[in-house]
Amino acid sequence: MEDKEVKKLNKIEKELNNASKMHKSQADRIGKMTKESLQELTGLFEKLCAKGKAYRAKRMRAGEKSSAYLSGRAVKVCKGQMKGEGIDELDMSIQEVLDMNIIDENIIEAKYKGKTVQLNKPTRGDSKKFKVYVNTGKKNADGSIKVKKVNFGHGGTSAKRPTMRIRKSNPKRRKAFRARHRCDNPGPKTMARYWSCKKW
Repeated sequence: MEDKEVKKLNKIEKELNNASKMHKSQADRIGKMTKESLQELTGLFEKLCAKGKAYRAKRMRAGEKSSAYLSGRAVKVCKGQMKGEGIDELDMSIQEVLDMNIIDENIIEAKYKGKTVQLNKPTRGDSKKFKVYVNTGKKNADGSIKVKKVNFGHGGTSAKRPTMRIRKSNPKRRKAFRARHRCDNPGPKTMARYWSCKKW
């Protein structure tokens, strides 16, 4: 073989060695990434403890939809990073009781977006059939009561077709409605379900 051919072969061999080293490092990197992602996935699908399951069930009964965010909070309850509200009510410290927002039921008027509104008094709505303004138990930056507008019922501008009569005088319909909306435990006043159940 001539010197030129030997040099050419040596050059090709060097390039192949470099390429194989590069591919090996890339393969190692990919393998490491897949191991990490598998560990993350196993962390996502870990079994919930009894407290976490109870927390998740309680939030879903209160009307919250099943989501990754809710599952994440349930995992935090299991790990002790977050307190499962209402699960161990006796475990609450005195400071937590003092820090709780207590809603004053005697307040009948408050400001909502600059206008004075009556609290806890359902009226005809705009986007839904009824609306009601409620005290959330929180405070605005200026120290005033934080008010939430709760829309409920079928009708208003949200209805795509003419609304039917609800016939709540029919005992069977009333019973079915109350069972469907879990009216035995209607949740807080800030939810539409509470007011729908109260109407029925």
